[in-house]
Amino acid sequence: MAVYTFSPVSSGIDFISIPTSSTYPTSVEVSGWGFSLLASGASVQMKTFQPYVPVAPLPVVSTAQSGTVYNYITLAQMIQQVANRLYDPTMTFWTQVELGYVIDEALQTWNALTSYWRGDFTFSAQPGVTWYDLTSPSQMPNTLRSYNITDSALYTLMEYHLLEPAPTLNPINPWTGSLQFSANDLLNAVQRRRDDILSITGCTQSAFLAPASGSRVQLGDNVIDVRRIAYLPASVTGQPNVTLWPEDTWGEQSFNVDYTRTPLGSPSTYLLSTQPPLSFDTDVRAGFGGYFEMLTVNAGAALSVSAPSVLYIPDDWTHLLKWGALADLLSREWDAKDIPRADYCEKRYRLGLAAMLNAPALLAMRMNNVPLQIDSVRAADLYDAGWESTAAGAPTKCYHSGLNLIALATVPDAGAYSLTATVVQNAPLPANFTVPVQVGRDDLDAIIDYAQHLAAFKMGGEEFFQTMPLFQRFLKQAALYNGKLKEMAEYQIMLQDLSQRERDMNPVATPDSEQAATT
Repeated sequence: MAVYTFSPVSSGIDFISIPTSSTYPTSVEVSGWGFSLLASGASVQMKTFQPYVPVAPLPVVSTAQSGTVYNYITLAQMIQQVANRLYDPTMTFWTQVELGYVIDEALQTWNALTSYWRGDFTFSAQPGVTWYDLTSPSQMPNTLRSYNITDSALYTLMEYHLLEPAPTLNPINPWTGSLQFSANDLLNAVQRRRDDILSITGCTQSAFLAPASGSRVQLGDNVIDVRRIAYLPASVTGQPNVTLWPEDTWGEQSFNVDYTRTPLGSPSTYLLSTQPPLSFDTDVRAGFGGYFEMLTVNAGAALSVSAPSVLYIPDDWTHLLKWGALADLLSREWDAKDIPRADYCEKRYRLGLAAMLNAPALLAMRMNNVPLQIDSVRAADLYDAGWESTAAGAPTKCYHSGLNLIALATVPDAGAYSLTATVVQNAPLPANFTVPVQVGRDDLDAIIDYAQHLAAFKMGGEEFFQTMPLFQRFLKQAALYNGKLKEMAEYQIMLQDLSQRERDMNPVATPDSEQAATT
């Protein structure tokens, strides 16, 4: 092998020629340099490249294990940035507390639209217990989806928006605001919209038992919708549990003409559409005692001016209540009437309902670190018939309804079963002004945009509506983040649809009526 010795002229791209000979070199080595050969006529050209420089080891950085992830901006600093954007750096027209409420809502709205904060929590299966509530601290002490927002918190922010005094401890008791509104006006507006949200979305569902007496069953006046009924005969009869299917009088008369004269036994269908409100019949009167197991959507308890009440709406979606209530308050006759802002609030309410109908809650479930299959309760009744009648044992499946209820199948026995739920958790709101805000640097600006837009609501008129581009940018940033999630995970859509699979298979209403309610 011929060896040629020469010195490169400089770094970058240079060309050199090797003298003509009958034997061309097959390799050339020069310390620190690499060459490529190109035969051309009587010479071989060699193209030089930059010298190799050994790469330094990558720096090792510490990683947060839990809790605080972002530490670059505190709530006080973020409030100051919003105040500066409002041209109120001394917080004369917007107090620090008020802007804290505004930022909290901006963070919650961001999480509602993006499922930004996700986490795991553990709970223990209870022997013989089928149904569990993801929001219940009693069943799941470590839950990340508990209901914490009260009506008092909404009243405070609503009063700020309406330029009314807003005491934080008892915002409407006693009422210290103007004659435009009263405490009952705010309370009733929030209560009506809360029950409307529960009805349209079915986000919070309850499982309870009603005695199977063999006659028409009358329900409590707090029941909004019946989502599922199963008949659980008395255990001493040895009869299996039976899922009942919704039917109507026309269907029974057409295909089971003697259903009204059928002897007592195990029913298979229930009828609601021609019965008096809050009652149902069955095709066969229950003849083995026991109970009807029911999944229902219930109205919330009556609100009171004397004590705060939990709203039983997911925390990050309680801003819908505020917008709906403000739409009612600003549509009142007399001085309170403000049709442009009332129309804006109603549109925000409907836009939020449409988004909430697609909101995820449960993303994955493991038992003793083994993944469980997740599906809807309706799918269980269709394709895993008798799932509630199987002998107790180790659960292998998780069935989901609403944004809060799950059922374990099979029903757990006395074994030690530790379950881990992966959920879209509540937005982590800063507990005080010195706590870091848990949001990435790339999304901070859009959230500050939205906080400025929210704070400007109380200005009203053209000044408020000129901030609409800030809201639109916030929505675009949320869409971008969602697009990133879908791109990084091929089956992200499937995961986020788990909580809506029940509604897809067991709709609350027809598609056109649902669309009308959300537009």
